[in-house]
Amino acid sequence: MKNQFNIKEVSTLTGLSKDTLRFYEKQCLIKNISRNEHGYRIYSDFDIEWINFLIKVKNTGMPLKDLQLYAILMEKGNSTILEREKMLIQHRKNVKIQIANLEITLNRIDEKLDRYHMVMQQL
Repeated sequence: MKNQFNIKEVSTLTGLSKDTLRFYEKQCLIKNISRNEHGYRIYSDFDIEWINFLIKVKNTGMPLKDLQLYAILMEKGNSTILEREKMLIQHRKNVKIQIANLEITLNRIDEKLDRYHMVMQQL
C-alpha cells in the first residue's frame, strides 16, 4: 500500500510551508494531487519525491518558468525524456558554474580569515 500524506505532513517532510505547497500547486509545479472525501489534499510518495526534486533544482537557481516547463514535460511521460534531459544537462552546467564561483568566494574568505588570524597572533 502506498503512503498517503496530508498537507501538514508534507510540510514537515519537505520543509515547505503549507502556503508554499499551495502556491506550487497554483503554479502547476505540483499536479494531480488527490483529495479525500472532505476535499483535503492527499499526497503520495511520488508527490513527496517530486516536491523534493523541485526544492533541489529551485535552490540551485532554476527559474520558475523552467520548473513549470519541466513539470509539463514530465506530466506528458516518457515521450519527453530527451527534452527533460536537455533541460537538466543545461541546468547542470549552470550549477557547475555556481559551484566554481562559490569555491572562488570560499577561497577569498579563507584568505581573509588567514590574515585576521595572523594579525590576532601579533596582538
